[in-house]
Amino acid sequence: MWDNIWYALLALLVTGYLLLDGITIGSGIVGRLVARTDADRHTVDAATGPFFLGNEVWLVAAAGITLGGFPGLESTVVSGMAPLIVVAVAALLLRHAAIQFRRRVPSPGWRRRWDTVVQAACVALALMWGALGGAVLGALPVKDGHLSPSLDLLLRPVPVMSALTAVAVLALHGAVFLARRTTGPVAGRAAGLTSWLGTAAAGLGLLTLFAAAFDARTRDGVPNALPAVLIAVAAIAAALLAARLVASNSAGAPLFSGLAACLPVLAIGLGRFPQTVVSTYDGENLSLAEAAAHPDTLSLVGPVMLLVLPVLLAFQAMQWWAFRTRTHERSPVYF
Repeated sequence: MWDNIWYALLALLVTGYLLLDGITIGSGIVGRLVARTDADRHTVDAATGPFFLGNEVWLVAAAGITLGGFPGLESTVVSGMAPLIVVAVAALLLRHAAIQFRRRVPSPGWRRRWDTVVQAACVALALMWGALGGAVLGALPVKDGHLSPSLDLLLRPVPVMSALTAVAVLALHGAVFLARRTTGPVAGRAAGLTSWLGTAAAGLGLLTLFAAAFDARTRDGVPNALPAVLIAVAAIAAALLAARLVASNSAGAPLFSGLAACLPVLAIGLGRFPQTVVSTYDGENLSLAEAAAHPDTLSLVGPVMLLVLPVLLAFQAMQWWAFRTRTHERSPVYF
């Protein structure tokens, strides 16, 4: 029982990270497109500032659940994908540093250079998470509980298309957020971007879905294909609907762009349940029960996590409620 609860908790934390930090990643991708002056950039920074560090708590919690609750998953997927994860962590750190450094010198050239670094780091983050999702979606060459890093895992059509889709989807999520969260020219430009970003995200999502359908390794890695496909189609529809809702000035647009960002996690999780890893070698699959820690460990720590989670959710809800108003060029920046 506890392994199923922890698996659901891991899915919740990963989806929460993509839903919330996907906003700051996406805002970083489109920030230079919607902020043409330093005042515009101030507006963008003020919109994302209150949530910048809090959103990453979800990623830290997901990493803790993986390391403590699923040692089998950590020793295969996390270790095998270590180079990709290292690049993603480096991009996270670079994004933090660039956002802090850009405000240290009041020089337009200095700030433009750091804005470029922020954008590049956010694009790299989106590419890495998308490629990781596309790679783990299929069957993996796991043997004796070991996955060897290989470019072949990432350069197949599905991981490549998944990486490009992630950039478009997170850019859409960030643009929708800025359209609803800011005022003036920034909000107008962000709203204008959402129409073609929604189309691009949906188109790339469809291409990823078709690539997965024609890739034998991906088909082998998704034994429960029907729920995975239905959830993927729902994510594509959510991307299109989010763009339309922005055009009609509806408050529901961020919900649907968020669904487009986080539903693929559920597609991967449900598509292979109760397996956590499907191997290309016979008899080497890693089931949920095999990947999880000892039941005594899960039952001891599990209730603590279930107590901490409502506190985390309550804090995030309070934070979003406190900073629910639109920002402008005179709003405070929190970094």
